[in-house]
Amino acid sequence: MRSELLVAAAAALALAGCSSGTKTSAAATPGSAASNRTDPMTLKVTGEQRRCILNNGSTSTTPAGPNALMFRQGANQWFRNDLRGTCTAMRPNTTLVFRNASSQHCELDSFQVVDAVSRMNFGTCVLGQFTPVEVPRGTRF
Repeated sequence: MRSELLVAAAAALALAGCSSGTKTSAAATPGSAASNRTDPMTLKVTGEQRRCILNNGSTSTTPAGPNALMFRQGANQWFRNDLRGTCTAMRPNTTLVFRNASSQHCELDSFQVVDAVSRMNFGTCVLGQFTPVEVPRGTRF
């Protein structure tokens, strides 16, 4: 009976050591999804910067950190937008709301960052210039 108590006590101590209260962020854990993300500034530039791009039905937008958005047009035409300032409002589970009066996204256009469920507005951010870039298959932002 005493040896069973010692084994149980040792197991409890081992488990307590595993949950020491220190938390590891996903970004700092090697091999985590966050550490496999591509820094948009490292992508190969394929042309000159431009002030505007078309905002057609096939354009999709992906946040790539607090300083950049990635715009995809068609199958594989990509533009990196270097935001005017840091947009700390962009987080997981938020939606970017663009209210463009034209058929283009342009430098100095603003967008709102909104919670997808509560519709709470977290802030407004401003677009910078658009740089055409090459994005290899399987790239994650």
